[in-house]
Amino acid sequence: MANITVTDTVQNGDNLYYIQSSLGEMLKRVDCKLKKEDLDGRSKLTIEHPEYYSDIFKTEIHDKVAEIIAIKYKYDYFKRNLKLSGLSIKEKEILLVSMIAADLEEDKRYAYERIKKQNEICIDGIFNFRLQQLKGKWQEVVSYMPDCFFPDQLKEFVTYLKEHRKKRVYVDNGRVYDNYYRRMKRCSLIEYDQVNVVRELILTNCGEVEISGKLPQDDEKYVKEYYSNKIIFSTGYFS
Repeated sequence: MANITVTDTVQNGDNLYYIQSSLGEMLKRVDCKLKKEDLDGRSKLTIEHPEYYSDIFKTEIHDKVAEIIAIKYKYDYFKRNLKLSGLSIKEKEILLVSMIAADLEEDKRYAYERIKKQNEICIDGIFNFRLQQLKGKWQEVVSYMPDCFFPDQLKEFVTYLKEHRKKRVYVDNGRVYDNYYRRMKRCSLIEYDQVNVVRELILTNCGEVEISGKLPQDDEKYVKEYYSNKIIFSTGYFS
């Protein structure tokens, strides 16, 4: 058997749950043991798995850690440092995930390259000491942001993000699935629990949305506004 451990601060303990839940299907198929514990202000997740599957588990876990850095840590950084007026609270949250989505895959790759060989991963340590270039990039983005940002500008920004995207994702009764029909839960990394559908869609960097079933009222408003002619209504949706 082989072990991979991931640690973070207790305050960021939900990051480890995100890794655990993301491994759900793999854990069902392979004989693994998981242990999560909190000690001295830190949360620790230990995953014991057959040596034969070591490369697969490392790749998946490193990918999720990189995702945590590129979403959760970036969100926290922008939330602390951006002081904007002109938007409602919901619209500010949509703007934050839009800024994350703008170069999400690039940020993920950068973080992944710096953790891909590690069996013991300290997420906050990696972020604080090995990703200075990434933090510098985020600081530069913050410095370019205006003091005021208005709803029309937000719509223009979201529209620009999806302009050349072709990937289709699916919304089924308020749950978002990617083009492989895997449930997307990236918003669970962010401590905000409204307009989840539209924020999840933005974080997928999709170009088209196929909707089945009803959407929450606020989500329906923003999905129709931002995706307009890129929406396909499936059976079960009644506008």
